[in-house]
Amino acid sequence: MMSNRQAIPSRSLPPPGKQRWHKSAPEAIRRAARNGEPLSDWRLWIEHLATRGTPIPLVRLWGGGNALLWAAGTDGNSDASKTGPETAPAASHGQDAQSPPAGESTLDLLRRLPLTIDGEDGFWRQEAAGWLADPRDACPGARRALEALGWASALAAAADGFGWDLWWRLLDHLVGLAEDAAGLSLDRDPLVHQLLGGELALTLGYLFPELSACRPLAKTGRGSLTEGLLELVDGGGLPDARVLGVFRPLLACWTRCHLIGEQLENGCASNRAQLQYAWAIRAALRLSRPDGSGVFALANGRCDDRGLFDAALRCGGDGDDERIAAIALPGRKAPEHSGEGELPAAADHSGWAAVTVLRPGWRRGEPRLVVAYPERQFRLELSQQKELLLAGNWDTLVRVDGEPLQPVGSWEELCWVTDGDIDYLELGIALSGGARLQRHAALAREDQFLFLADAVIDCPGTTIEYRGRLPFAAGAGFGQAAESWEGFLLKDRAAALVLPLGLPEWRAEGGPGSLRTAGSALELCHRGRGGAILAPLFIDLKPRRMTRGSTWRRLTVAENQSTQPPEVAVGYRVASGNDQWLVYRSLAPAANRTVLGHNLITELLIARFGRDGQVQSLIEIEG
Repeated sequence: MMSNRQAIPSRSLPPPGKQRWHKSAPEAIRRAARNGEPLSDWRLWIEHLATRGTPIPLVRLWGGGNALLWAAGTDGNSDASKTGPETAPAASHGQDAQSPPAGESTLDLLRRLPLTIDGEDGFWRQEAAGWLADPRDACPGARRALEALGWASALAAAADGFGWDLWWRLLDHLVGLAEDAAGLSLDRDPLVHQLLGGELALTLGYLFPELSACRPLAKTGRGSLTEGLLELVDGGGLPDARVLGVFRPLLACWTRCHLIGEQLENGCASNRAQLQYAWAIRAALRLSRPDGSGVFALANGRCDDRGLFDAALRCGGDGDDERIAAIALPGRKAPEHSGEGELPAAADHSGWAAVTVLRPGWRRGEPRLVVAYPERQFRLELSQQKELLLAGNWDTLVRVDGEPLQPVGSWEELCWVTDGDIDYLELGIALSGGARLQRHAALAREDQFLFLADAVIDCPGTTIEYRGRLPFAAGAGFGQAAESWEGFLLKDRAAALVLPLGLPEWRAEGGPGSLRTAGSALELCHRGRGGAILAPLFIDLKPRRMTRGSTWRRLTVAENQSTQPPEVAVGYRVASGNDQWLVYRSLAPAANRTVLGHNLITELLIARFGRDGQVQSLIEIEG
């Protein structure tokens, strides 16, 4: 897709002479420049770079290694890392729209760029000349921005490998990229904005304070980084849903800048922004998959961001973050007594960010559901037993009397509840014709089940057809039972039992729909009459229970001693192993109704049956 941004022009450094050098440059260099001796001031400059005690070289700030490789294997470092409606993931019926990882040429370049002075005279001159001739600077993406950061570090670490003319040309180009990045849209190009307008500007100002063109860039970068940290994450660190796919590369950028900022008088951002950074570290832990990668990134199973998290925890983490990282990230030894019950809640929700994390605890093997719902999109990821089972767009199609209904608004939060029993999220979106779609997600903590449902209400016709598709993660699928509608979400093993409560248990009974694999998604279809329909799924996440037999029944709902049709209210009894639950949903205005002997005036009830047969509410929502 073509960008509507203007090409970034090349800028020119001040001409040789006193205008090029800041007063902090050594007097001998400034004297040579005043006398019109460019080769002399170049030799003095090379000697100065090789012997100066400050600024501390980047490789030492990073603690060894190349921090530009942090999160470099994710889709965030591709040129398709923009946000906004033009680049939003397309509805693909389960095929998760992911960007490719950074190309091998970029990664190889970042790995080979010199971090210390070496003697490869001529080699880097040829590489730099080729990079300068690359046309991508007309619309630089995240790959190009990372490469620019690599060349900035090389200019300081291996200046003698370039030659004076090429060194100044390359610096001139990088200064132009940093200065013009201020004109980029943070909303549309958040990662590129932060890498070029923030990190590159800060890096050039830090590495070359002796140059009059570079010294003020530290302030410019500080302003861009402050803007990014305040605009892209909420007060608790959760990122705007539109930048979830690049959140890990953003954290890497902010962490490198924080390490640089520790050496600068005013830091890398405002005090408030640096507090946001500290919260973003907690959010990154919360949004980490069992394999250590970030949610909505490419699931290649090869993520190793230990260096990034080690540095981030040193920069802005606290004791809770250290303990969380020990039990939530791979490759770390969890303490025998982690005191997990004393840690902050693992679940979180932000209506501002349009992001919700439903998870009972911090341990890698525990289930977690992450949803992001900016505007009309709805993406989810479900992990269980360290396996990624669902990942991508939850697509729906609703037809009333044969005519499809279209979304006419954005997702709105209707209810968020988190307590010792359950995490519950309810969202709503308006449909054409006056209908509404309400989406439910409930993750029970001790009971270890997930309830997902779509309710279509206020439909303006007589027949309703619903189709919802939940996208499989890479390598995952669905194992259908031979004679019933239930089945297992599978990856390397059966990881979750799926019960379609709105369908009869046995296929031979017929029924109003189906549950089956459709391409790379699990497809639930329902049909109904009247003005409303509920399409529910009960997903059992407890491994020892899900293989011990299960059943479910639709219950009779009565009002004023009259049985109510399913467009008014529905109730279900679910059994898995030795555990049983009750689910009730009113689709008409709340009224005094009876189900299984219980009087209800609520819109929603999810409850367990205790060993004594009594109903114990997990969540009850009033209408």
